[in-house]
Amino acid sequence: MKKKLIIIFACCIVIAGLFLAVLFENGVLSSKRHPKSTIFAVKDTANITKVFIADLNGEYSLLERRDGVWYVDDSIRAMPQKIEELLSNIHNISLQQTVAKSAQSNINKMMAVNAIKVEIYQIAPKFTIFGIPFFNKERNTKTYYLGPSTMNNMSNYAVLVGFDEPCIVHIPGFRGYLTPAYSFRSYEWYNCDIFSTKITRIQSLIVKNIEHPEESFLVEKVGARFFNLYNYQHEMINNYDTAKLLDMLSEFRDKNYEKLVLDFSKEARDSILKYNHFKTMELIDINGNKTTLDMYRKVEAELYYLDAIFGNQDNGENDAYNRDKFYAVLNGDTNYILQCQYYHFDRQNQPLSYFLKKE
Repeated sequence: MKKKLIIIFACCIVIAGLFLAVLFENGVLSSKRHPKSTIFAVKDTANITKVFIADLNGEYSLLERRDGVWYVDDSIRAMPQKIEELLSNIHNISLQQTVAKSAQSNINKMMAVNAIKVEIYQIAPKFTIFGIPFFNKERNTKTYYLGPSTMNNMSNYAVLVGFDEPCIVHIPGFRGYLTPAYSFRSYEWYNCDIFSTKITRIQSLIVKNIEHPEESFLVEKVGARFFNLYNYQHEMINNYDTAKLLDMLSEFRDKNYEKLVLDFSKEARDSILKYNHFKTMELIDINGNKTTLDMYRKVEAELYYLDAIFGNQDNGENDAYNRDKFYAVLNGDTNYILQCQYYHFDRQNQPLSYFLKKE
């Protein structure tokens, strides 16, 4: 009987030891007095599936990785450079020091009105025992509140959920604060790509010239790098400059916009969409995916009013139009007005007559 009690007691000690080992290994028990410098960091960013970033007013960005590609707003591709910067911050963020007890009250008040919530999700185990993972699934593995920068703009105040003591965090070796990498405005994550189709994958291109319809044209694929060219009446054109056409089509591999325009009033937006439309491009790839870009003149307000006063006629070359930039709508989504640069679309913006061989 005594031997059985000893065995049972020994087993209880072993089980308790294993339990404590699991708690320590999984970070459930850790020293708040001497936290590790990596307490905010995520070691393995390769298995991060989602990052949720929100301000305290309800505006947020939800970034999701699917099949190795990052998306924002569920279906819009995120800008790779910004994602790379964010993941680098998530991996390298380091605890510089905890806030002194005498200052914690003030810092907590400041954080309550000026902080960004960051939730990080990973494919992670419920717990590990001696490095062996159990019950892997998507989990919220790290949540912290990133506050304003410190006085020297070289670090930020932050609070880690589960540690709940205000800290100062930074990126070792980086001169600056962390806030710019954690944008809660979803549009700031959008990939600026408009067209990204190689010439070998183009099936057809329709260019509608609104101001000069006779300069509209259609291009259709008939071979690996062979295309037919048609005029606006769908008449095939045999005598065209092949080099110019192929040069124009090859430019669709990399075309992007400059920025989103967010300061339009409804009246200004409606006016642009109604009166300033000058061209539409519709590209279809070999898989049937269609990309449509509607292009609109950008009006210089001061010149516009002078033209109105002096009665200048609008012939598509109005001096009131900005000669460097234009507005655009991608795939009919008028909720987002894009600003583009003419020089970047120079080859795509040519009329039909540009491709015709001179007699």
